[in-house]
Formats: sequence, C-alpha cells, structure tokens
Amino acid sequence: MASNELSKRANWQTISGAKALGVEDIFAQTLQTALDSVYPDTFFIDRHPKEFSDIYSKYQLSNDVLKEIYNIDVTEKKSNGKPRYAWGISMDFAIRNRRNDKILFGEIKRQDGWVENKEPGAGRGNAHERSCKYFTPGLFNEIQKTSKIPKEILPFWVVFVGDITRDPKRNREVAYWYQGFEKNFFMWRNEKDLGSLLDFFENNLLKYLL
Repeated sequence: MASNELSKRANWQTISGAKALGVEDIFAQTLQTALDSVYPDTFFIDRHPKEFSDIYSKYQLSNDVLKEIYNIDVTEKKSNGKPRYAWGISMDFAIRNRRNDKILFGEIKRQDGWVENKEPGAGRGNAHERSCKYFTPGLFNEIQKTSKIPKEILPFWVVFVGDITRDPKRNREVAYWYQGFEKNFFMWRNEKDLGSLLDFFENNLLKYLL
C-alpha cells in the first residue's frame, strides 16, 4: 500500500483555488500540483494529447475495400500545408513521466445516473459505453505501445464523474467490464474530495509510471 504522500504533501491552498474551474481543469491542476510537490520536474499532465489524432486517417485499407467505397486522397494537404483529413481520437489527458517517457492516457467521463429521488430513466447516456472503444484490439494495442507502461494494467485510466458514480446499474456495468483491471477506473463520487482522487492514483497507478 502506498503512503498517500501525494495527498499529504499536496499544496491544498493552491489546489483549492481551482474549485471554480471545470472538472477537467480541477483534475489536471490537482494531479500536477501534487506530483510536483513530491516528484519535482518529473511529471507533466498533458491536456488533450495528440498522439492518436490521425490514426484512422493514416490507416491503410485494402485495395478491395477501396474499390467499393467512396475513396479520397487521405494524404491531401490544406493550403497551409496541414493534412486535410486527420481522423482519430482525442483523449482528455496524458500523465507523462519526462524522465522515462512512460505515459498513462485517460478520459474523464461525466454522465447522468439513477440516484435518490430520480427515476431509473435518469441513468441515460452512453458516455461510459463509448469509453469501451479503448478495449478494441486496434486502439488498445496502439495506446499500449505508446504508453510504455507494464502490461499488467491497462494503458488508460477512466475517471467517471456525475450521478453515474452512484447509479446502481451503471456501477455494476462498469465493474463487470473492468474485471481484473479495477485499478484502471475511478468513480470520483465527490469532486470536492481531491484527496480521494490523489490517493486512488498513488495507491493504484503511480508505481507503473515510475
């Protein structure tokens, strides 16, 4: 078990100033501030990393498929020299270790949920289902190769926020999907509890980045 050093030594005065920001900003500032306090000049929380922004447009289809679809020149450039077509994914964050080039990619998923005084239909939305694309063979292999972290965990971390974190149905769905990889998702049930976020990260994921 880790020592929870991140939450113990976090600059709470600095972090508390982020509470008026959106959850993605709070997440990034909380982790960055805490990591800097324990591991100076080692980690960088990168918002919207670009590694996978064109993996679809660069993927080569077979000639048999190309003959049967609306085919375009995916190498075409704009007048400014940038690619006209850049199809891929944009993850919400990457936790980068500058010293060993290990990276943990991740998503923050906000979703409604079925909780007290609401009907079951309140648990609408499919953000949690859309996050399952990271389990597909193509994306999973590419993210894992880029991350350079040990294969005993997944190369991504999904942080759920909102009422989904207390929904009895959605909690079971997500827990079922992640069987054996419980370290790779976090139900951030109280977004004001920054210590719980830091403790989860330190106790479950930090060692794979060191």
